[in-house]
Amino acid sequence: MERELTGGMNGIAPDKNIGPSLDGTWKPKPALPKVITGKDTGFALVMLVIGFLFWNLIPPGSLGAGVTLFAVIICIASGGYLHISGLKQGRASLVCLAVILLSSTYFLLSDSIIIKNLNFLFLMAGFIYWICLTTGNRMEKRLAFSFLYDMINQSILIPFSNFSCCFAAFKSRVGENKRGKGIVSGAAGILIFLPVLILVVNLLIDADAAFESFIENLRFSFSADLLEYLLQMILGIPVACYLYGMIYGNRYKRYTDHLTLESAEKNVMAFRFAPDTPVYSALTALNLIYLVFFLTQAAYLFSAFTSSIPAAMTYAEYARRGFFELCTVAGINLAVIAVAHAIIKREKEEKQKLLKAETLAICFFTILLIATAMSKMAMYIESYGLTQLRVYTSWFMILLLAVFGVIAARQFKKFNGTKIVIISFVILFFVLCYGNVDGMIAKYNIDRYREGTLETLDVAALSELSDAAVPYLYELYQETDDVEFKASLRSAINGRYYDEASMLPYETTFRDFNLQTHQAEKIRAVISN
Repeated sequence: MERELTGGMNGIAPDKNIGPSLDGTWKPKPALPKVITGKDTGFALVMLVIGFLFWNLIPPGSLGAGVTLFAVIICIASGGYLHISGLKQGRASLVCLAVILLSSTYFLLSDSIIIKNLNFLFLMAGFIYWICLTTGNRMEKRLAFSFLYDMINQSILIPFSNFSCCFAAFKSRVGENKRGKGIVSGAAGILIFLPVLILVVNLLIDADAAFESFIENLRFSFSADLLEYLLQMILGIPVACYLYGMIYGNRYKRYTDHLTLESAEKNVMAFRFAPDTPVYSALTALNLIYLVFFLTQAAYLFSAFTSSIPAAMTYAEYARRGFFELCTVAGINLAVIAVAHAIIKREKEEKQKLLKAETLAICFFTILLIATAMSKMAMYIESYGLTQLRVYTSWFMILLLAVFGVIAARQFKKFNGTKIVIISFVILFFVLCYGNVDGMIAKYNIDRYREGTLETLDVAALSELSDAAVPYLYELYQETDDVEFKASLRSAINGRYYDEASMLPYETTFRDFNLQTHQAEKIRAVISN
């Protein structure tokens, strides 16, 4: 059954049905479709449930099996709604869906909080882009630089432009029923005003002992879980409105053209105001500085390739200084390349060739410094072992190497460099996720310690790793006969290396579950007996 929204053109007067777009022109604002189907209303209800599940399955500070379960639920619900709306999955959307499922599975397996936080952001971005692919609202039918515009459009403009559509779907069901409309309006008013009601009740409790006693007796009738569920329902409403606005807006192409490829490129062209001579002069000066720098610092910079270091410097000082040089220079160079290509006027073919030459030179110097810094890091690891910072730094170096390699290659031949960079990032990110970084760190350092190639084992540093390191610490715990060393390993396994009273047990649920922690808990139970 379908019902029309009230108010003429969906409540929007024809003479007001215009608005500004991002390119500065005025175009008609698309109103809600003249009909809201039962499928749309049903999906709005499903989104309210999913908004509640967002907070229930993913409580703050906990990223475990609850994230995996939530990802599966929202993909099934969204995919089902789009399917019955006539939108089928294509090859690109199926690949993106596979990436989402692979990303969500990580939370079921691993305990590394750093990577889980990064992966959670990756998962959300993946879901948003999957909706874009499924509904066919990409600006280009390929993975290109327009991906950036798509993400801005899909994550900000479309959801918030359609933020009220979730309520509009319910309104269409109760619009002709005054009693139903009154119930929905009253419930919405109570939910919105609930924080004020809670504040007033707490103030009255402090003001009067009799009222405090009454409220305490009343609380026995309500469980703490019920109040927590109520809070999760309230917090879930904006989540539901955001998700519904994004999916519904894409389904009906409502406000999907606020940012188009044409308007985005027009804005980019407006920034190309700089004359070519000042830009090329600045780039040439920068490249000359890098050339002089490498020539004067050659002995220092390239000593890493010969496994030697300058006098009066330790391996730690040498590698750290190289890393910060890399970060600073790479960051400056990326910014310089981006700004130069964005602002320079491109009127003559000869000048464009000069821009390519300048860009290629910057890429060459950056790649050279990256290679040197990677050699330094290898020396550092060989001398002191692995840590999280060293692994993440090495991963970042490889990613930078791929980015500058693509930029350099683009100066010789035109190809879809953005696609290569994005795919490289996704592959490297999953290598980071599923490479068991903390377990690898513990295994590498312990094996080196056993072989005698690592003089000391920093148990304190290993204790800061996630539960992925526990099985390897337990193996060493079983092997050693040194009582003091055994005690420090035991504290590291229990997560109490610095303070035996720290890491007090807390109640966990299936939402917090992951396989690595499950295995670590078994080991802790064994050594506690």
